[in-house]
Amino acid sequence: MSTLPFPPPPELGWYDDDATVVSANQSAAVEPAQETGAAQTPQTLVDKAVAARKPAADKSWTSSTPQTNSEGDIEDWDGTVLSTAFMAEEPKKRYRLHNDATGQDIELTKSALLGRNVSATVPQGAMSIKLADPTRTVSRNHAAVSYDKDGTLWIEDYGSLNGTYIIEDDHEQQVKDSPVQLSAPTTLRIGDQFFKLTEDKS
Repeated sequence: MSTLPFPPPPELGWYDDDATVVSANQSAAVEPAQETGAAQTPQTLVDKAVAARKPAADKSWTSSTPQTNSEGDIEDWDGTVLSTAFMAEEPKKRYRLHNDATGQDIELTKSALLGRNVSATVPQGAMSIKLADPTRTVSRNHAAVSYDKDGTLWIEDYGSLNGTYIIEDDHEQQVKDSPVQLSAPTTLRIGDQFFKLTEDKS
């Protein structure tokens, strides 16, 4: 297997991310320093970094512009694996994600949003799963896995800081910009946590 890069540093705001997210959401914009070289507190720097990353971190359920109906309500669209227009209501297969390092074992019986502390609302028919994150490299809303209407499993990165990867035959493929089809068995790297994906035949 090719050498993996050294694990990246913790996501900005990880140690106090709830307070950071609240402060970022309460501010319409982070004002730049009035003078070049003006003193800035560590919290100010964190707020600026969070604000700069906000579009990626707060990625909506699609990578394209949603369509609205005549009443102005947002309709389902196919730009994401967690669109109800994409998801199978009753998956034909079950899968399991297992992390040897943490011992976490996840049974996938429906589409799911995966993250360190999932804060986004998932649509009806999907679930949220909190990932064990001892190395602090998993984003709050990191990635989503979903069954399409044909029963095929897909994975999509949700603008995570440290990425989502599929590892097969000593080759690592980054999941980026668009959903990628999964087949089991395979290995997923979420942040720097490794999960074995297998089909659950029990």
